[in-house]
Amino acid sequence: MKTMPHPVKACRLTQIREDDALAAGELLAAVWPRPDRGPVERAEQLKRVGRDYSGSSQQEPISYLIWEGNKLIAHAMTFCRVVGTSAGDLPIMALAMVASDPACRGQGLGAAVTHAAFARIDNGDFPFAMFQTSLSIQSFYERIGCQLVENRIVNSLSEDDPQANPFHDDIVMRYPAGGDWPTGDIDLRGRGY
Repeated sequence: MKTMPHPVKACRLTQIREDDALAAGELLAAVWPRPDRGPVERAEQLKRVGRDYSGSSQQEPISYLIWEGNKLIAHAMTFCRVVGTSAGDLPIMALAMVASDPACRGQGLGAAVTHAAFARIDNGDFPFAMFQTSLSIQSFYERIGCQLVENRIVNSLSEDDPQANPFHDDIVMRYPAGGDWPTGDIDLRGRGY
């Protein structure tokens, strides 16, 4: 049985409605349960990203949402992150919080929100996207045009260990696979996302 594609709604986080933020918070808390981050805390995290943004509208943080009736079934978030490279500062698109309702998996929802997010690269808003994922999900991203980042990732602003990888997942990927990706260390200049 072929499923019909679901429309993806782009929500600028500087203007996200409370109901959209809370629905995203509920989905994220269900997919990645943590005792210290329930739906309200996850929703507040999204709203804080929007409140804290002060750059151009072209690189404004956005959540991508897929609704089925009144239930949010997929989400992805993008925001600008300026990283340090051997060639200087590079504004990249950070991809984070890609999630789909476990009851709806296999319908291409993750691919739909990720493709919507990557349109920002394809349209020239950013030169690259960079994000973390797990080994079990790596092949999903490779199928949609991503590539493993082999650069060492550091966080020069870390008080604990500036040379440690700030991402918690083992795999760091980028989109697109081609292009003029920098060589040498990538300084995330902050926590992983």
